[in-house]
Formats: sequence, structure tokens, C-alpha cells
Amino acid sequence: MNYLLRGLRAGMFAGLLLSIWSFIATRSAMGDAMSGIGLTYAVSAYGLLGAPQIIFGALLGGFIGAWGGVLGEDFRERLRRPKVDLRSAAILLSAPVMAGVLGAGVGLLHLAVTSKFVQPTFQALGLVLGTVLLSVGVMAASAPVYRIFYAIFSRLFPVRDAEASTPRATSLVLGVYAIGLLVAAIVGYQYAMGLKVWSATLVRMALAAMLLTPLVFGLMQRVKIEHKAWRFSGLIGALVAFICLGAAYDATSSSAAMRRATTRDSALFSKTAMLLQPLADRDGDGFAGGFGGNDCDDSNPDIYPGAHDIPNNGIDESCSGADAAPPKLKDSQGYKTVHRAINTAHTNAANVAANIPDPPPNLVMILVDTLRVDHLGFAGYERDTSPNIDALARESVFFEDAYAPAPHTPRSIPMLFFSRYPNRLKWYRHNWNYPIILPENLGFFEVLQEAGYKNVGMSSHFYFKEEQGIRQGFTEWDNEGAGSISESNDAIASPAIWKKVEPKIEELAKAWHDDKEQFSLFVHLFDPHARWIPHADFDFGKGSNTYERHVNAYDSEIAFSDSYVGGIIEKLKSENLYEDTIVVITSDHGEGFNEHGYYFHGQTLYNEILKVPLIIRVPGWHSRRVKGPVSLVDVAPTLLELFKVSVPSVFEGQSLVEAMLGRSGAPKRPVFAQLLPYTNWKEHHEAIILGDEKFIMDLTNGVEEYYDLANDPGEQENLRTKKKERADELKQMLNDFMQAK
Repeated sequence: MNYLLRGLRAGMFAGLLLSIWSFIATRSAMGDAMSGIGLTYAVSAYGLLGAPQIIFGALLGGFIGAWGGVLGEDFRERLRRPKVDLRSAAILLSAPVMAGVLGAGVGLLHLAVTSKFVQPTFQALGLVLGTVLLSVGVMAASAPVYRIFYAIFSRLFPVRDAEASTPRATSLVLGVYAIGLLVAAIVGYQYAMGLKVWSATLVRMALAAMLLTPLVFGLMQRVKIEHKAWRFSGLIGALVAFICLGAAYDATSSSAAMRRATTRDSALFSKTAMLLQPLADRDGDGFAGGFGGNDCDDSNPDIYPGAHDIPNNGIDESCSGADAAPPKLKDSQGYKTVHRAINTAHTNAANVAANIPDPPPNLVMILVDTLRVDHLGFAGYERDTSPNIDALARESVFFEDAYAPAPHTPRSIPMLFFSRYPNRLKWYRHNWNYPIILPENLGFFEVLQEAGYKNVGMSSHFYFKEEQGIRQGFTEWDNEGAGSISESNDAIASPAIWKKVEPKIEELAKAWHDDKEQFSLFVHLFDPHARWIPHADFDFGKGSNTYERHVNAYDSEIAFSDSYVGGIIEKLKSENLYEDTIVVITSDHGEGFNEHGYYFHGQTLYNEILKVPLIIRVPGWHSRRVKGPVSLVDVAPTLLELFKVSVPSVFEGQSLVEAMLGRSGAPKRPVFAQLLPYTNWKEHHEAIILGDEKFIMDLTNGVEEYYDLANDPGEQENLRTKKKERADELKQMLNDFMQAK
């Protein structure tokens, strides 16, 4: 019992210190936003940090207490006996070795077997079963390993003096432990700081969380305090911490400032709250009502942030703060159809009057996966990563502010093909990592197919398998060489794609020159997607830290892919197709390098993830740059207008032809982006971009952000409270978009 009480006391003090630290760090970071919630935040922080620390301390104390009971109170005295010393040292050394063997075995099992499973559930079940079987083998092997270590220590410390006074072998092992922990802490700290994912405060707090409780516990073992109040301080601290944890359930979701403090601006505080949020989802709708969650009615699964709000029924199903209004006339399909027909007729008449050549009927669309626009030379990047794309951009229309409608492949590429936003498309298993597109959706390539086009797709990636539904409208699609998700992520795909694309261009050229067979060719180059693999021919250095190594490898992947873009362009020229073909280059999303706390993509809607290249070359048309937000959903209507094919009324994008001709800028309307919950990231974010303004709404955590992109392109200063009225106007536009399904 004494060990348990000491563990509770150690956990209480560690939790208290960490909560104070987190409070101080957060208060300085949030500034004015913390005014009025200081005490509430302090109570919540102590509950969220103190309670886990006390649990950890209790487990540690209980573990030590249990071993103390097994070994007996006189263990220290018995440890002084040479043979006990040798046995203890052998046990202490063999245990982590066998644990390491088990960990390595489980890792290899995952890489070799379970990572090939498509469903995460099957991966988890396979790993559990494999771990159990490997554990049996490790346990069987532990006895001979123990005997080997015992023999080694017997040689190092031969038993000559039966009355030896010091545990020499055990002391040696514990010394190795201490040195190993110190080295691991230093290396881990340097690695974490090199990644630039977490702040220095968070990394230090994480180390403190792991070391503080055992350190305090050890001090308690040395310093004995017999006062009754001290004996019960652990229990009192635990009671206070869990009362604070209960208070934090509601307090952390009580206001926008508290939700932001809970989920974004603290250090370990936010991590703990996010882990607890599933326990605060009482109605099972995927949105928590406590611990920083934003569900305005956690007793009703039909009411949650982002739900469809039935107009004028007196119920705020979407937690927007008001009941939805009826849709406006301009949002109706009939209005859009008439509006597009008038615009197309106006454009055609103006082109004839201006003697602008008709666009050619063929299309080559190259999508370079995970390509953020600001890492390309023609967009101002200091490195020479994209000479071939740059050359094409100089004779094309380049849209400087093109946005992906989603931050990851399975909900962005379909929007390019179907000209709809993610929440409008009809999916099967919409919340899967890779939802399936249902056949009732009408796609761009289906429209081209009806117009007599031969549509060809070329890829080598897991996502493009036929059952995903992405191939609708394609005459043929070659996805040969695609492996599992993990295999696709590690593959060097472009060379294999080129081997298929080169003869296919020759075939399409022959059919065009001989029979005027119109075609479209979609090419997917995957390489810039992580895992980033540096290429010797495009070497940007190794970098001095992990962050630089990642950026350098990513840039190398871009340059590698760019060389194959150049190969495709040269092949079009050599086959006399270049002047008979519209060429489009774009991407599905960008990539994060910790600009907002994340690497990779799929977790946020910031511009490093959403802004992508959009280059359209129409032979005979002038090159130009177009400023202002456009979306990938605009690509399909634009191309259909260029091909003089009617744009379906269900397409949500707008034609960019007038902007391409220089008769206008980008359409003056908002564009949107959506992060819908999926298996690996169950958060719901929405964003609206209007001119140089951007409003982001994190529906899961109730956090709102408003940015002035003209003065703050890196989205570092949230103006939500400073420009509340304007931010509210954009929020209303965003809510209207979300409800107009």
C-alpha cells in the first residue's frame, strides 16, 4: 500500500507541474484569447494532465509494490549475495532484449504481411494474432537467453567471496540502463526538434512526462516523511484531479476560446483531450460534446456540426447557431444551366469576332500527385525543381491561386473528374479511407465518351483499381504494376508509367492522323507522394536535420517527376500532336512541412496542402497568369467549353475560359475545400476562400480561423476575433454552401 500511495503522490506532483507548465505556455501563446478563462483553463489543465499522471504514478507504484511483495522486504540484503546479484543482472538484461526481439518481430510481420491487408480492421486482427504467436516463441527463447547472460556475468564477476558486500553485476546493468536512457533522451530530443513538427516546449514536456513521475517516486523512496497529511496527500491529489477532470468535460467545450485552448494551443493538454474525445461522444455521431468537442446536442445523433439542416423547422441540426434558410434561386440546377448556356454563347461569339483560333479537340491531362505549387520554379521557388513544367507554363495559362477541394487523393481527384465538392458526390462507405464512387455520378470523361472521345488512363497506384469507381467514362485504363497501399507508397512509379505512356501516345497519334479519332489521355505521376525517395540525378543535398532531409528528398521527387513530364511533352511534339492537343498539368493536393504543426497531408485545410498548380495550354492562345481563387472543380467545365460540349447542370465548377482569354479575372465567387472524416483522421473541417480572404471552420473541435491572405499568405495570424463581423459573413456563406446539398 505504501508503494501505491507513493506512486499516487508522485503522479500528483508531476501532473501539477506539467499542468502549470502547460498553462503558462498556452497563456503566452494565446494572449488576449485567454482573458476570462484563466481559472477555468487552469482547472481543466490540472484535470487533463494531473489525472493521467496520477494513473501512471499509481501503476508505477503498484508495479514496484507488487515486485516488492514478490521479492520480499529483504531483497536489498539478498541482492548483496553474489549469486542473487548475477541472477538479477541476467534478468534485467534479458528482459529488454527479448522485448526488443518481440518488437522487431511484430514490425517485420506488419511490413511483410499485415500491411498488405486493405482494411485496417484486418491489419489489427492480424497483428494481434501474430503478436500472440510471437510472444509464445519469445517466452520459449527467454530461458536460454537468460542462461547466456548469466554465464557472461559469471565470467565477468566470478563468485569467490561468499560475503560480497556490493551487487556488482546489477549495478553494471543499471548503469547501462541509465546511460542508454540518457542517450535515448538526447537522440530523441534532437530527432524530434529536427522534424520541426512539435514546438520545443511540447518536446520538453513530453520528455518530462516520461521522466518526472519516476524521478519524484525515487526521491520519495529516499526522503521519508511520516506526517499523516503527507501519507494521504496522494489520495487527496487524485480526488482533486479527477474532480477537475470531470469539470473539464464541460468546461473545455464551453466557449470558442476554451475549445481552441483545449485542442490547438496547449501542449500535452491538447493531446490528452483528443484521446479522451471518443469517450465524450455519447450519441455516437462522431462528434464529442466534451473535452473540446463541438457537438451542440450530444444526446441526439441527428444533431452535430455540419449535419444537414432542414430549413425553417425551428431546429439547428448543424450546430451553426441558427436554423437554415431555404435555398436561393441561383443555387438551382435550372438557373445554372441557363447561365452557362448564355456565357458559352457569349464566349463563342467574342472569339469569332476577335479571330481567336478554335482549341484543338484532343486532351492530355497530367496529374503529378502531392505537388504544392510553391515548390515549382515558375511559381517563384528558388530551386530548379521543374524546368520542364516551367517551360510549359511559359506558353500556357497559369492560375496562380488554384485550390484543391480536399486535402487528400481519394476526395480530391474525384472532384477533378466529377466537378463536384466532396459532400455532394455520391459515395459508398463515404467515411472509409478510400470511399467508392457510385456509378450514378456523372463524370467529365463520361461526357467526353458520349461526344465520341477515346479516353485512356495511365497509372500505377492502388487507388485507381476498377472497383473504386474512378474509371467511369474511360475506354481503357492501364494500372498494371500497382501494389498494395504500402507498396504504392514505396514504389518509384514514373519509369513504369513512361513505359506504358510512350507507346500509347504513338497509338493515339496514328489514330488521330489517320482517322481523326479524338482522344483524351490522363497520366498520373505519383512519386512526390511520401515516402520521399531522393534521386541521384536530382540531388539537393542530405540536409543538416530531419526537416531539411525531408524537404530535399521531396524536391528531388518533384524534379524526378518533372523529367517525365518533359518526356511526355517531347513525345507529343515528335508525334505531331503538340499543336493538336490541349495540355493540362495539375495536382490533387500539396504537402505540409510543419507550417501548421503537421507533416504530409490529409489533416488540415491550410494553403500548403490546398494550393496546387493549374496550367492549361491551348495551342494558338496567349500565355498569361490569372490571379484569384479557382478550384479543381472548374477544370471539367472549362475543358468541355473548350471542346464545345455542353456542361452538365450537376457540375458545380465554373468555366475559366473568359479568364484564359484575358477578358476577365478569376470568377468572383467563393471556392471551397472540405476535410470530411475518414477512418485514419476522424475530423471534419470546412473552408471558404473568397478573393484574399479565407475562413476555416474545424467542426469537430469548434475552432474557427479567418485569414487575410494578401498580408498573411502563410496563414499565421488568426483574425477571427479582430475582424468578427467580416468573419461572420464568410462563416454564413460557408454554412450556406454546406447546407445546399
